[in-house]
Amino acid sequence: MKITALAVIDKPRGLSSSDVVVKCRGSLSHAVGERQKCGHMGTLDPMAQGVLVLGFGKAARLFDIMQDKTKAYRASVEFGYTTDTLDAEGKTSDTCDHLPDWDELIAAIPKFVGRIEQVPPKYSALNIAGRRAYDLARRGAHFVVPKREVEIACIDPGTIVEGARGVSKMTFDVECGSGTYIRSLCRDIALACGSLGCMTALTRTRSGVFSLDDCTRLDDFLADPTAHLVDVATTLEKMMPRVDVDQDTARKLLNGRAAELNADGVVAVFCGELLGVARKKEAGYKLDIRLCE
Repeated sequence: MKITALAVIDKPRGLSSSDVVVKCRGSLSHAVGERQKCGHMGTLDPMAQGVLVLGFGKAARLFDIMQDKTKAYRASVEFGYTTDTLDAEGKTSDTCDHLPDWDELIAAIPKFVGRIEQVPPKYSALNIAGRRAYDLARRGAHFVVPKREVEIACIDPGTIVEGARGVSKMTFDVECGSGTYIRSLCRDIALACGSLGCMTALTRTRSGVFSLDDCTRLDDFLADPTAHLVDVATTLEKMMPRVDVDQDTARKLLNGRAAELNADGVVAVFCGELLGVARKKEAGYKLDIRLCE
C-alpha cells in the first residue's frame, strides 16, 4: 500500500534532515509492508532542531508549495568571535575585542527587516558551478558565494546578556521567507555593530501552517508511524482555497486538460476526494500536482 500523507517531526539536534527522512521512510515502510517514498520540505542543519515537515508518496510533490511558505525560528548568537561555518560546530576563524552594547543592537536589528541582500554561508548546500558549496569549502577551494535577496518579516530580540564589556549573547525570534540563512543573519547583525557573531543554537518554531505544537517526537513516530501521519487534504485546506468540481470537470483535470474554475490563484481541487493542486494557465486551470490515484 502506497501512502500519501505528511508527517511533522520535531527534529532533534545532531541529525541531518536526510537522516530523519531515512529513519522515517524505513519505519513507515516496515509498518505497512511496502517501501514508501519520502522527502522533507525544507532543510534543517544538523545542529538545528524543530519543525521538519515530511511528505510521503505523492505528498512529496508538494515540496515547492511547502518550501515557499513563511518559517519562524528562535536563534542564539554569541558575540566576539566567528567560525568557518558561522555556527558553534565550526572552527573559530576570527575574534574581536568589541562587543555590541544594547543601543547598538536595537539600532542595528531593524536594518535587517524587509527585503534584504544576504550572502549565504560557504558551508551550505548551495550549488556553485555544479558543486555543493560545503564540498568546495571542505576542500579548501577558493570561491565566492553570490548575494541573494531574502525577505525577513520581523526580528524580535529576546534574552540579551550584557556585561561590563557589552552584550555577549542574544536570543531572538525571526520570521522569514524561504532561502534565509539564520547563520548569515547572526553574522550580519554582529558586523553592523562592529563586532563578530556566531550562531550557537537554532530552533525552527514554525514551517508554513505547522508549529512546534503540531510536531511528533522522532522516537514516537518511529515507534508507531501510522499513528502520526497528517492528512494532506486537511493541510491544503489551511493553506489555500478549496474548489469542489463535478465529475466531468474532474475527468478533464485528471486527463491533463484545462478547465474553467471559479477560483483565483493556487487552489486545492476536490471531487469527493482531493484531486490535487491546480494553477491557472493560459487555457484555464490545470492540475500542477496530482494527489489522487
